[in-house]
This record gives sequence, C-alpha cells and structure tokens, in this order.
Amino acid sequence: MFSLQSYPMELATEYTQERRGTPRIDLEVQVLINPSRGVGEIVGWIQDVSQGGFRVKADIPSISQTFFNEGDEVSFETFEYFPQLKGRGKVIWTSMDGQVAGIKFGELGEKSKTSLDEFLRLFKQLSTIPVLPAIEGNPDA
Repeated sequence: MFSLQSYPMELATEYTQERRGTPRIDLEVQVLINPSRGVGEIVGWIQDVSQGGFRVKADIPSISQTFFNEGDEVSFETFEYFPQLKGRGKVIWTSMDGQVAGIKFGELGEKSKTSLDEFLRLFKQLSTIPVLPAIEGNPDA
C-alpha cells in the first residue's frame, strides 16, 4: 500500500488543472523505455504524468544521439512501486534535441491503470488541503 510519508508534501502543490482538462502532476520516477525503431533501451525520468500520458527525459544527455522521435511507438515500465506503470504508448512530441518527449498512453494493463488512477486521485485530494503560511520570527520572543 502507498504511504504518504514516502512522497514529499510539496508535490501536492504541483497538481494543476490545465486547459486541456487533464491534470498534470510533476514528479520524478525512473522509467525504462524501448522505442520500436530499435535504438535500444533508454533509461529516463518521468517528469510529469497525467491520465493521458507522461513527459520523459533521457537519463544520459547526448549531443550526438536523438533518443525520441515524434511518432515512435514505445514500451515502458517504471521502477517505482507507485505509480507503477507498464505498457505501450506513442511519442507525440519531442524537444528540439530529442532528449525529452511526451508519451501518450496506448495500452496500460489493469494494474497500471489502477495504480495511475489511485495516484492521480490521491494528489487531487492533497491539492484541496489548504497550505498554512509560514510563521516568521521567533514565536517565543
């Protein structure tokens, strides 16, 4: 079971509703990606996730290799327990250098769907908790 203690509370403040109607949550989760075009396995970091997909950055910057190309079909699997994601998707956008990409979910297993839904639900609940302002100065003075 997921524990709130394993994630910093400041992540809850990153929950935002975007124009597209799908909330995106900033986080860092390691992921293994296999593009179908055969460039080999890419280890990267999911930088944000939503119901529709995620943004990923290649772990090892390269000035000579483009890791992601728009339209690539990919398979992926996270190393973290929560959210646990394993499935297939498609690269829908890339950075100019090909180091960062937006992956749209295609196929997600039931376990991955459940994990993602629970993760998004939890952070939606956390985003409604009011944040108290910091108290400045010495309260004993």
